[in-house]
Amino acid sequence: MRKVKILGEFVGHLAVGAAMFAALLLFGGFISMLVHWVEPVVGDAQFIFLMKVVEKIILYADVGFVVWWAIYSTYKAIKEMADE
Repeated sequence: MRKVKILGEFVGHLAVGAAMFAALLLFGGFISMLVHWVEPVVGDAQFIFLMKVVEKIILYADVGFVVWWAIYSTYKAIKEMADE
């Protein structure tokens, strides 16, 4: 019964990580659309370049976070299974 609880916590932890990934991905996509819409109005190449860099940083941080979250969740589940 304990193993089922550990498995449930593991799946729940991964689901929360996936939800946070999706939320950050939507936020990054919103910024991308906003920059695309504002580009003709602002007309400043430096600003557009900077915002595109910010978009990429958000995307790479999001991917790095979800990878770390999956590794941490797996490590935690394996450790709890081994302690049993």
